[in-house]
This record gives sequence, C-alpha cells and structure tokens, in this order.
Amino acid sequence: MKVIQTVINTVLVAAVIVLCAVFLLPRAFGYQPYMVVSASMQQSFPVGSLIYVTDASPEDINVGDPITFSSGSLTITHRVIAIDREQRLFTTKGDNNNTSERIAFDQLLGKALDFSIPYMGYFAAWFITSQGRILTFIILACLLLLGIIIGKMAELEDEDEGEVENEPESVNDAKITGEKGDLTPRDAADILNDELKKKEGEINEQKTYEPPESEPSDGAH
Repeated sequence: MKVIQTVINTVLVAAVIVLCAVFLLPRAFGYQPYMVVSASMQQSFPVGSLIYVTDASPEDINVGDPITFSSGSLTITHRVIAIDREQRLFTTKGDNNNTSERIAFDQLLGKALDFSIPYMGYFAAWFITSQGRILTFIILACLLLLGIIIGKMAELEDEDEGEVENEPESVNDAKITGEKGDLTPRDAADILNDELKKKEGEINEQKTYEPPESEPSDGAH
C-alpha cells in the first residue's frame, strides 16, 4: 500500500513540477512558449517541440540568432543570416530550407532561445485549450485524492498491526494485579499451589497427631 502511495505521490509531484517548469516559470521570466509545426528548422527545432521566445528589439538581434516573426496569419521562427539596418530588414532562412526571406523589423515578435523541448509542443497545444486544461486538472485532482485515500488506508493498517503487536502472545503473558504486585497467571498458579501444599501439610499434621498414652492408675481391676 505504501509503495502505491509513493508512486502516486511521485507522479503527482513530477506532473506539477513539469507544468510549472514548462509553462509557468518561463512566462514569469518573460519567455513565451511556442510549438514548432514545420520542419524548416528541423536540425535545431524538431516538429512537435516546444521553444521559448523573449521580447527583443531589432537592435538586440545579431546574425545567427533565431527569431520569431509574423508573416500574415503565420508565426515563423527562422535564423537571421543578414541584417540591413538602413532598410530595417532581416534576411532569415530556415536551417532546413533552401530559400531565404526578407523580414521588416516591424514583423519581429522576439528572439528565440536556441534550444527546444522535444514533443512537449504537442502537449502545450492540447493544454492551452479549455478542454485540455480542465482534463489535466481533473487528472491531477484525482491523483491527489487517490494518494490521500491510500495514505489513510496505510495509516489504518499500521494502527491495526500495532494493536496486534501490543497484544499478549498468550494468556500466560497477561498480568494480574494483586497484593503481591503484577503477576502472570503462571506465577499466580505457582503461588496458589504453594499455599495449597502448605495447607495440605497442616491438615496432614492434624490427622496424624496422636495424644500421649495415659499412665496406669493404681487400683484393683
């Protein structure tokens, strides 16, 4: 029972840590998570991975940096291969692409960290939906409740085991309180036998007692 409780608690704690580390903490430090949906940056950002983008001004961007920008209704992350600061244009290219594109400074959304978490983007895409969040919290709540129930059951088992261990192993281990202190039934029986033997001896002495013979008196028979 305790093993099951430990496993459930471990899974619950790990899930909370992952949610905090992947979604909450990065946002607290100004990093926005994005899911990679194309293979244009496959070598650095595989499809389905999760990347983090932080706010940056065009002046903070250098050649070689991966940037995230808007292109119509799309959000794209490519690597900067050239910068024209007079024209205020970036030339970007996907690591896995053969063609490049020119992006205006105004299209810049931020600078991407040059690392990703594989497959976590799939979970992020599901988690940001209302159904995904509700189901995630229901699962966590169920795990928490199950852990509490199993913990209570384990405590009851420990109490039962403790009661059994504290019970006398046999009747002879029980204690009888009397004038001579706490005695076991065996000790009490031995004392009783001794008393009975003493009484029996006294009775036997009384039965075997013979009065002394009287001396013959003078007189005619």
